Amino acid sequence: MSAAPPTCDVLVLGASFAGIEVLHQLRALAAGRSLSVTIVDRQAQHPYIPLLHERLVDRLTEGESVLPTARWLAADPRVRFVCGEIVGFEPAARAVRLASGELLVGRFVVVALGSTVSPPPGLRGGERALRCKFEEEHARLRAALEAALRAEGPQASIVVVGGGITGVEMAGELAHLRKKRPEGWQAPAVTLVHGRARLLEKMSPRAGRRTADYLRGQGVALRLGARLLEIEEDAVTVRAGEAAERLPAALVIWAGGLRPSAALAGLGLPQTAEGWLAVAPTLQCLEQGKVRWPAIFACGDAARVIGGEGEWPTMQRAIECLWQAKVVARNVARLASAPSGEDPASTPLLPHSLRRDFFHGISLGGRSLVVYGGLVIDAPRLNTWFRRFLMRRYLARYRPRSGA
Repeated sequence: MSAAPPTCDVLVLGASFAGIEVLHQLRALAAGRSLSVTIVDRQAQHPYIPLLHERLVDRLTEGESVLPTARWLAADPRVRFVCGEIVGFEPAARAVRLASGELLVGRFVVVALGSTVSPPPGLRGGERALRCKFEEEHARLRAALEAALRAEGPQASIVVVGGGITGVEMAGELAHLRKKRPEGWQAPAVTLVHGRARLLEKMSPRAGRRTADYLRGQGVALRLGARLLEIEEDAVTVRAGEAAERLPAALVIWAGGLRPSAALAGLGLPQTAEGWLAVAPTLQCLEQGKVRWPAIFACGDAARVIGGEGEWPTMQRAIECLWQAKVVARNVARLASAPSGEDPASTPLLPHSLRRDFFHGISLGGRSLVVYGGLVIDAPRLNTWFRRFLMRRYLARYRPRSGA
């Protein structure tokens, strides 16, 4: 890939939580308002990920829970949105090649390509597992779910794999179809398979126990401490201890944790052992303890901060994306405002602050939990209202203002 003159001031790769917030924060800074920004993403619109399970069963509509990214960005004459697939990147030239052949170059590059949810490569039949993070995945799962639940005959069995927040929320939402569901649907039998001994193992034991009780009370069959061995067309095989068990499964939904986006491996940027991008506390790309490319930043799920005693813990949540995007925007604006020819290393930059946890709102179909440390509160109406309030605030945050 040959170098080319910069085509924009800031080139943002990814337009979900972190990427779109970088633009928002740049526009909030006097030094960032005049910067030209190009944003690249393979989706023209972005769902509100924390409540995707509710949209899946029509408790939320697309209109109220999806950010029409490309359409809204078109209202800003200083922003260009490019819908495309990234196939190459040259860090030294800060140049991105798209599948269309188009070359994009920026004075500064921000990598905000997020993460993906997928089964491990060695799982037999793993390609049959359905996911629900991106728009095309959501559409595929919704079509399969509707087909299974509109079918005549025995009750459809659905297996959800993964006992973190995503898995328990999905299982609870599907179980809640017994009480409220779209016209013509039947209520499924729901099984949740999790490899650990308890649910929500990153939270307090009390939160895990309460979640298990609520799910069982809504009819969810729990298979804890069970490893998924194979996914067949209409069944799964799991192993708990020495015993293997075959369970019926019209659908298998994978919610087994986040993995690095495949695009990260092709960027030529320093990575951690697990494949995430390594960044300094300033969120600049880091190699062997030093910032190698001061004009290249990474934030959100894709990034892992290395500093002090090693790799920082991460929540991999929307709120953390917003905090990091603010740091990136301020640091880019500082570098962009520095005198021409000045060594970037001499410009003081802001570090990201380590935050180990934040309040969790967990919806479990007809029940709900608010969790923070050892605090576990059952407040279904309040939690439902508050999560929708946050969604509306998030979507309104990026709505173009008149005269923008």
